[in-house]
Amino acid sequence: MGSAAETRLREIGDADIHISNPQTPEELLKRVSGADGIINIRAFCKFDADFFSNSGALKVLSIWGTGTDHVDLGAAESAGVIISNTPGVAAVSVAEHTLALMMAAARQIPGNDTAMRADEWPRGQMTQLNGKTLGLIGLGAIGRQTARIAAGIGMKLIAWTFHPDDEFAAEVGLEFVDLNTLYERSDVVSIHVRQSADTIGMVGAEAFSQMGPDTILVNTARGPIVDEAALISALENGALAAAGLDVFDQEPLPPNHPLGKLNNVVLSPHNAGITPEVTEAGLLMSVENIAAAFSGNPQNVVHPS
Repeated sequence: MGSAAETRLREIGDADIHISNPQTPEELLKRVSGADGIINIRAFCKFDADFFSNSGALKVLSIWGTGTDHVDLGAAESAGVIISNTPGVAAVSVAEHTLALMMAAARQIPGNDTAMRADEWPRGQMTQLNGKTLGLIGLGAIGRQTARIAAGIGMKLIAWTFHPDDEFAAEVGLEFVDLNTLYERSDVVSIHVRQSADTIGMVGAEAFSQMGPDTILVNTARGPIVDEAALISALENGALAAAGLDVFDQEPLPPNHPLGKLNNVVLSPHNAGITPEVTEAGLLMSVENIAAAFSGNPQNVVHPS
């Protein structure tokens, strides 16, 4: 409230701001009844086919963030509703968080911290990342920024992506490989693809069987991209060394979840992109997406896969 983004929004037209999440689809529809545009801050709300069939005058749904897995893009297109997002706005923040999870897992920082607070003095080998190979699955804005940071600490870079860019690869010294090769060669595997029908469950038991027992998995993309049951099994039986996770199948993570009981997992509550800088920049871009759509020149449009 009171931000530059809110000021800009009220220049465009009348605005109702709701802080709390609607608890039912009916409450969501009631809140946005008659609205020409919606800005959605978090992925709690589900914008499904039923929503769009009852959305009335809605012209544009502007998503703060890049993930649109909570939006039925096909139904939106059929209803003539533009879906926009804020690509790249959280790239630096999420990439920093990716590196933080990677280092925390490699250096066993949470476990050592807990042990020292219990008056212990733990010893044992840790993982040095310099000279190790980072395998990036996806090379959008966040994947690219992660590559730059990892190169800065001396990691070797390989990647698989839907859209290879030879110019960027040359810039950071990155090699494009197929997924099987990435799994086999990586010391750290970091996920940066969008959740879609093509990517749900793409990293599962077969992938883990190709990784070495010293491999660390980091996921700051979306939980369902990884087969969570297969991940837990791999972490429990030593097929993977560790994992750093910011996203999960179910969020918030349920009480007594198996991942919370594993000492080779570092957890964060889907907050990789939550910083004051990202919040303000993302809100302002979301508002400008509304303005652009209203003016007949939509920007940052997300199309069905």
